[in-house]
Amino acid sequence: MNMSPSPMHAMARGQPRPIGRVALLSSLAGVAIVALAATSPQPRDKVLVLNSDSSISRYLEVQNSFNESLGTPAASVDVTKDAPTETALRRVLDREKPATIYCIGAKAYQLASRVSRDKTIVLSSAINWERFPARKQRHVIANELPAAAQLTLFRHFFPKVQRIGVLYNREINRQWFDQAQVGAKEVGVELIGVTVRRSSEIASALRDLAPKVDAIWVTPDPVVLETEASIKLLFERCHAAQKPVFTYSPAFADLGATLILAPDMPTIGRQAAGIVADLASKPEPVHTPAGSEVTLNLARVKAYNLDFNREALDSVNNLIR
Repeated sequence: MNMSPSPMHAMARGQPRPIGRVALLSSLAGVAIVALAATSPQPRDKVLVLNSDSSISRYLEVQNSFNESLGTPAASVDVTKDAPTETALRRVLDREKPATIYCIGAKAYQLASRVSRDKTIVLSSAINWERFPARKQRHVIANELPAAAQLTLFRHFFPKVQRIGVLYNREINRQWFDQAQVGAKEVGVELIGVTVRRSSEIASALRDLAPKVDAIWVTPDPVVLETEASIKLLFERCHAAQKPVFTYSPAFADLGATLILAPDMPTIGRQAAGIVADLASKPEPVHTPAGSEVTLNLARVKAYNLDFNREALDSVNNLIR
């Protein structure tokens, strides 16, 4: 499912607040935050920016930051408006002849992958990018911070949370869950997982999981988040059970997520520019986001009667009341 932000997922944002402790929390969790220069080295080869839909403010924010940091003009195409078909994109590629395509969002990546198999692709801002078939010459900026960093922040906001539940597909995310359990032990929480083979098992899995935990962690598992209906059901059942949801994308804000730790869009754009400009020194295919933003839903905090650390408000960028 393409979970790009849509009218259904429009975010009810409060006024931005300065980030205070996020960098500290990430370092405590052992995450190296990348130091990005104001401008990146200019790439030697031509770059094409392929934006899934530039009318989505977050996508446009990433693109603007990328262009500002790149230091040299890059051709850009809006998939929704300019190249909605494979034929249209082929015409653009024939005209521009880029060596590298920077794809913003899942729609752009899927189209570029079908049309161009010989280009290097840099991808960001795609939820569930793991579901895409692997390909050579691909660099991905993940859409979430490492598990240990997220768990550290969860405990920072809600220190009384002792048990966190997660639904996941074992075939896809067994290794991720094992690593997340290690991080949970370091943070001092118990991570309880229930596996699902298909999205139709979500309701029964939550009936088993919810009574055992203090909160539910929604992660980018392509089976759990397979359809819009399964995602709505997940949040509805969590709300009915009075369990806060911790997650990784503002696309879930209007569905009632309590705490969201998401990549910071301008920083993602600068990070992508750095990768594009110096591909030779970036052998790793997956990159951790270099910055983050925090959204806290105070309405859910009050509805669930949660105790939270008010000093943590210094770390909040977006407050939903």
